[in-house]
Amino acid sequence: MSLASALSSTLSGLRATQAQMEIISGNVANADSVGYSRRVAVLNESVADGDVNGVRLGGAQRLLDVILQRELRAESGGSGYSAARAAFADRLQLLFGTPGSSSSLDALYNAFTQSLDTLTGDPSNSLARSRVLSAAGSLADSVNAIANGIQQLRMDAEQTIGSDVQRVNELLAGIQSSDAKVRASGGKDPALLDQRDAQINELSRLIDVKVAEGADGGVTLSTQAGLTLLDASGPTKLSFDGRGTLSATSLLGAATGSGVGAIVATFPGGGTADVTGQKLIRSGEIAALLEMRDTTLVDAQAQLDEFAAGLSTALSNRAVAGAPVAGGFTVDMTGVQPGNVLTVDVTTPGGSQRYSFVAASGALPSGATADPTDIETPIDFAGGMAGAASAIQAALGAGFTVTQAGGVLTIAGAGASVVNAASASITNTGASGAGPELPLFTDGGAAYTGSFETGSQKTGLSARLRLNAGLTGQDLVVYAAGTPAGDATRPTLLRDRLASAAFAFAPVGGVGAPGAPFSGTVGAFLRRVVDQQGANAASAQRLNEGQQVVQASIESRFSKASGVSVDQELSSLVQVQNAYAANARIMSAIKEMMDVLMRL
Repeated sequence: MSLASALSSTLSGLRATQAQMEIISGNVANADSVGYSRRVAVLNESVADGDVNGVRLGGAQRLLDVILQRELRAESGGSGYSAARAAFADRLQLLFGTPGSSSSLDALYNAFTQSLDTLTGDPSNSLARSRVLSAAGSLADSVNAIANGIQQLRMDAEQTIGSDVQRVNELLAGIQSSDAKVRASGGKDPALLDQRDAQINELSRLIDVKVAEGADGGVTLSTQAGLTLLDASGPTKLSFDGRGTLSATSLLGAATGSGVGAIVATFPGGGTADVTGQKLIRSGEIAALLEMRDTTLVDAQAQLDEFAAGLSTALSNRAVAGAPVAGGFTVDMTGVQPGNVLTVDVTTPGGSQRYSFVAASGALPSGATADPTDIETPIDFAGGMAGAASAIQAALGAGFTVTQAGGVLTIAGAGASVVNAASASITNTGASGAGPELPLFTDGGAAYTGSFETGSQKTGLSARLRLNAGLTGQDLVVYAAGTPAGDATRPTLLRDRLASAAFAFAPVGGVGAPGAPFSGTVGAFLRRVVDQQGANAASAQRLNEGQQVVQASIESRFSKASGVSVDQELSSLVQVQNAYAANARIMSAIKEMMDVLMRL
């Protein structure tokens, strides 16, 4: 090798070490920059005519663990999901109150039942009567406040979904712009790659993201469910038609006409997809918000409505037992209200069966009663008792006869068709005249009867539950003309209905199951609901804490693999300094040798 070749190699070495110095300085300067990946210089030997004539700089290269990056994005979506879910579950638990605390719903219910205990012991005590009305009013107010709080949580989720969808669109537009620059650079510019990765990382916390990288360095984005977010034709645009106010009847339906806001994806080619209806988002903050708005909070509302309905019905509905007659039973249906139920148990050659005849002028929703084994049949009692008898006869079949005399129905079987039992549950709508049952609570002033005339009256009842404004303290005792002022019949019945009477509650939100509804007292159902909300909040919090630990662990591993260590950079700096000094020493030696030649 000639001195000229040696000089050329040395100069290339000096340029390489200068470039390395520049990269090291950039690494150190960005050691704490979020999203910055450590760079190293790419050095290749320079070969000409089979001989090495120096070093060639191949630019800067990111040190990136692609597998850890993929895991980090997946866990980031999980963290976004668990954090949002835990936050809403905690707020929901606060609405119901900590079990046993003085402000919790179960504590207010206990205060109400205790006031009834006191009144039972001294029915003529005006102060005891007033305390019952006051405790009942406080309980109704608390139920209203919780119901309104649940809908406020749903509206908060709705609003946040709208903000998140807008941010997703902004990020997809930014990723498209960054991706175009990456493609133009041949997929090798570390700064552009870091910029695009930071945008994808933020997106992965909002929505589950699957990343596929092409040969040119460009990326295609989709969700785990297959919804394309970005491809060569451009980004998918998400739209959200949020609602300003939500109620118990505001439920998820089709993309158009839904009671809540729906996310719709519009693709660059013009096609659309119902993201919420098809569940195309399965993780990330948006998935958690949709779950809370459309499932968890809806279940909580249904649980509260079930409690409100059970509380009202337990005190106002009188159980009418069938009176045995030849071949069957008679049931007095006087005063039947829309939603009240006539129950008939029969045995036929085909087996035993329970029929629940619900007073309704139209079709019934699925699960109109809590009994999973009965046959639910709407009967229009408003058209007259004779018409109702004919409809019941048609439902039972030819083996039975149903007749009517005034408000009394007679249901009888013949031969192998046997009526085993018959009874009815009828709502007392007034304070006197029909027995000691009392409509202490109303549906916004109207009687609660469980009607299905304009949808289920139970839906949203908790927000409308009121203390019956027409009642006085005397009504808590006097239930018929001539009732003594100290008569304990009504207070005792009200207390016993809450303390010991068992009712079947429709399975909602995990309390009971479709084939095994919860059966127990109103208080037992309430305690189950409050306990479940507390358990759900604790479970969501534990899941979130565990997820954050996993997230932090992967972030730490990723940082060690791809982040900047100042100690490591200083070590590299020493090596570069030594290499620079060595190249400078060689250049000095070449100069001295050339000087010798020149003197010759």
